[in-house]
Amino acid sequence: MARKLLLTLAVVVLAVIGAGVYWFVIRDDSVEKKTTDCDPEPCEVTLDSVDGTWSVVPAESEGTLVITEEIGSVLDHQAEGRTGDITGTLEVDGDTVTAADLAIDLTGLEFVDQPGGGFDVANRANAMGNTGLQTSQFPEATFTLTEPLVLDGDLTEGDTATADATGDLTLHGVTRSITFPVEATADGEQVRVSPADFIPIVLADHDITVQTPPMVARVADEGGFDFLLVLERAA
Repeated sequence: MARKLLLTLAVVVLAVIGAGVYWFVIRDDSVEKKTTDCDPEPCEVTLDSVDGTWSVVPAESEGTLVITEEIGSVLDHQAEGRTGDITGTLEVDGDTVTAADLAIDLTGLEFVDQPGGGFDVANRANAMGNTGLQTSQFPEATFTLTEPLVLDGDLTEGDTATADATGDLTLHGVTRSITFPVEATADGEQVRVSPADFIPIVLADHDITVQTPPMVARVADEGGFDFLLVLERAA
């Protein structure tokens, strides 16, 4: 009888693990990196010059916050929060971005991942108001360029220009200097800018303490930011 009970429990455990592996490992739920690719391709460039002031188009731009959650101590899942609440301007002179000031409204983050298993992703955004990012106290993340950014490529010729952006990132009220590679392309009269890879963010560097939500064993101590900026020449 005891042996039969153990076998039954083993079958149940394997079934649960199997379901978990499907939801969190086999299922392709990795967060897709944004790009400056045009849709449809190829880009149709109508710019004669990129000199001047460029403003973010919030309705077409998007920022993404990504962090890994550990479910049941063994299975990882990527939490993905998005927002289109981005504002800012860039100043361009020839092939050089001389100034950039950007702001993301973190209170507008909406989590779009689907971990399954009854986990309600809406709870993350609610909890972040007073824990973790504490968006009720620190509603914005900002980035200010601190060094000129020289573009390697001619946007008016249809090139994908690349450069390293160095500036001050303020998150959770703490400012840190960061450097990350970016890519830019022109599409019609607009310019599209995105980092070449996810920008790593060490939570402790910004005094962020994450409280583990129910059903989650652990939250990673490092997350990442991604964004797509669609810019148009300021009036």
